[in-house]
Amino acid sequence: MKLTDGLFHDIFKEVGKEYPDIEADHFIVDIATARLADTPEIFDVIVTLNLYGDIISDVAAQIAGSVGLAGSSNVSEDFAMFEAIHGSAPDISGKNMANPSGLLQGAIMMLNHLNMQDKAELIQNAWLKTIESGYHTADIYTKAESVEKCTTTSFTNHLIGFLGEKPLKLKAAHYVTGKKSDSTKKATLTISEASKKIKQSLHGVDIFIKHFTDDIQNFGSQIQASGHGDLALQMISTIGLSVWPSCNRDDLSGNFWRCRFFSEKEITYDNILTVLTDLHKKGFTILKTENLNHFNGSEGYSKAQGQ
Repeated sequence: MKLTDGLFHDIFKEVGKEYPDIEADHFIVDIATARLADTPEIFDVIVTLNLYGDIISDVAAQIAGSVGLAGSSNVSEDFAMFEAIHGSAPDISGKNMANPSGLLQGAIMMLNHLNMQDKAELIQNAWLKTIESGYHTADIYTKAESVEKCTTTSFTNHLIGFLGEKPLKLKAAHYVTGKKSDSTKKATLTISEASKKIKQSLHGVDIFIKHFTDDIQNFGSQIQASGHGDLALQMISTIGLSVWPSCNRDDLSGNFWRCRFFSEKEITYDNILTVLTDLHKKGFTILKTENLNHFNGSEGYSKAQGQ
């Protein structure tokens, strides 16, 4: 999203310049999902945030036949975890009908991560042979393509029987054995070193207040009076609409307001506490706050409407 994911977007562009031979493009998540459903072959790698990735990975797996087919990996510098992309399915628990492929694909990723490529290749090719031979669990079973509707156990037994064989129709897996690259560690060190050079400065706070009013100007005056020193009320908004210091609607009322206090100069959290204390004494209900920080002089927050 253009506003809320700005930092992610900027870093993607920055890193992308280091790989000029790789074509990089940007999509908002809704059209990206539509393109994935319509023309998945245009994507090689999708770099995205956790929420969008959780949705897109399920879509990609379903396009391949079932959410039960895909595995996932979570890899850091020191630890790694491998699992199916899907969550639990309590409605079929204990019924011997779940597709084990997701967990199996996660395990194959783990074997590759551990530099056991020969074992990963052996299992992956047996899995591919099982799929192309028509032995399918209920989630991918079709009369036209399948020869047997398998239980979890029978699918696994067929796969075990195919160990040592390679698929004839599907592309056989071949994993290159080699030492782990030091690139991840180098990148981590680079990020760590860069983070020490980032200057963070506090310049304001968004205070979310629950208070019913149909007199915006009077409400704004009360909130404005709680400003402290250089920390002054800059604007009030509700439901995405800026309503103070100016508002074009006379019929607006509500009970949930974002009040932005801002200072061009750097402030301390004590300044924010003074404002919060004053608002509390006036009887306003404060729901939450969000600090407004600058990082090396750049805003680390979304600007208010109209700014």
